[in-house]
Amino acid sequence: MSRFKANDIFLSVKEDKTDVVYKLETNLDTQNLINGIFDEATNELAGKTNVSFDGSYTPLEDETLCIANFVLPDVLKDAFRNPISIDSFQPTDETIENIKGICVGYSENTEKSEKFIGAFQRFRKEQYISTSKLNLLFNDGTFTQNKSVGISVSYSIDCFLNGTNLIFDSFYYARQIFDSAGYYRTATDEDINNFLLTEKINLGDGREQVMAKANSWVRRKVALINDSGVLDKYSAMEIKRIAKKHSGLVDLTVKDKMIEFPNDFEKVKVLLTFLDEGSWVGSFSNDTFISTSKRKVK
Repeated sequence: MSRFKANDIFLSVKEDKTDVVYKLETNLDTQNLINGIFDEATNELAGKTNVSFDGSYTPLEDETLCIANFVLPDVLKDAFRNPISIDSFQPTDETIENIKGICVGYSENTEKSEKFIGAFQRFRKEQYISTSKLNLLFNDGTFTQNKSVGISVSYSIDCFLNGTNLIFDSFYYARQIFDSAGYYRTATDEDINNFLLTEKINLGDGREQVMAKANSWVRRKVALINDSGVLDKYSAMEIKRIAKKHSGLVDLTVKDKMIEFPNDFEKVKVLLTFLDEGSWVGSFSNDTFISTSKRKVK
């Protein structure tokens, strides 16, 4: 299926903490080549099975994640609607270092709606061709110095937008292109502080350590535990009894109706995984397992 043909190519550039879109000026042959690359990569991504994104599941090789009701930023909407109005990108050593991604796309209009189609590739450090390095090009048996600034384009994409559905393999890469704060909930400092102060948790001397090591993984776990309401639905003793079924994984200590968190941060991570239902006992082996990815069976 051919989605992109003779479409303009755009660069998303970070300028003063704001994303600005520029048009990448190329000759026709290069434009057609890039459109063809994005077409092929999009077909590969779109041909996989979609799984709704919730932040808890890592897709298999034949699956992709999908954010429904995704809102394309206005700067990209304007570019896809009216490419001729977009300024051309002027490359320098400074400007190419601020490139976030390259994309092709367009808008489809009907009497009742507007639909945006786009393919997006994040930019990596190795794609910058800068004069700060000695770039050598091989031609006719000889390497010669290339003093030009430039970029390279890879043969893959990281996101495909089909209307309001954003499809991707890796959320980590997708959020390097788009602001994803509204689609992926993580705990704020206040959320974590309230979690640690709940009447069912006693962190003791380990509280400051958890706050200091509250990386994105910890914040996501705390948000999921808070959203599940597990600490509201079950008492500390009930959670301890459930934990006993996971022999060897979680050894809970309850004192004064509170779960005492271990001082070892690695054990804290295991306990957070347990509270987020990320562990289970094997049906046949009775061994206890920890999952880094989970998806509810419909």
